[in-house]
Amino acid sequence: MVFINGREYWRPRTRTLHGFALPLPEPGKSVWQPSSAMRRYGDAVHEREIARRYVQLEPGTLVIWERQPWRITAIDERPDDLWGDKYEQQFADAVSAWERWKQHAQPERHTWRGRPIAVQIVPVADPGAEPLHLIAPGHHQWDVLPEHYSVCVACGELPPCRHETAEQQADVIAARNDVLMDIPPGHCLGCGEFVTHRQKAARFPGPNLWRPDMPDHSAVFHARQECAGEVERYRRQWEEKGHGHAAVQPELPGDDA
Repeated sequence: MVFINGREYWRPRTRTLHGFALPLPEPGKSVWQPSSAMRRYGDAVHEREIARRYVQLEPGTLVIWERQPWRITAIDERPDDLWGDKYEQQFADAVSAWERWKQHAQPERHTWRGRPIAVQIVPVADPGAEPLHLIAPGHHQWDVLPEHYSVCVACGELPPCRHETAEQQADVIAARNDVLMDIPPGHCLGCGEFVTHRQKAARFPGPNLWRPDMPDHSAVFHARQECAGEVERYRRQWEEKGHGHAAVQPELPGDDA
């Protein structure tokens, strides 16, 4: 798993190449240019790295779809009259952006890299199956598999499969719950430390959602930045139980006891 902008995305363990339905584009000219020789050198190395991992898709190429290996059987461009509203609007937006900035060549329908491409794939495990028809823009990046790769014998997915990921998440949840159950009353349910009478705290009325064994109104957190994430996580669950957002007491001093 990888995290991008705080969101979790699945990535296979197998090293993959970057597949595209269209050929590698020629380096274009931009208004912005590197200001030093070393930056120009770095850009040149980066372009070569992209080229080395670039694969133009063709029948027979192995790609990943829904965490499983598939083989491409056909690739065709969509005729102009079958682009559909989505691609027509995206092309119009690309033309508008060019008219505003004019940093690259003017987009043309027959060369625009966002034009729709029809790709047909079949599962590697069942090559005689009915092909799955997909439509994707030409600049869509496919994960291309090598001829040798591993799959889970139980579900046929590429590792880490959903079962493995679920087990890892379950281990984390179980460990968090073990620590949570050891937190004494009057302590922050986020960090586990005692909330003193001099510290501001966020206290939630009603039953304790994380520690049902504790009395009502016992869910308390430090009102400090490092505990804010746990406060927000509890708040979401608390509101899902029907409590109004206005009822929470966000900054109450802790109990003297």
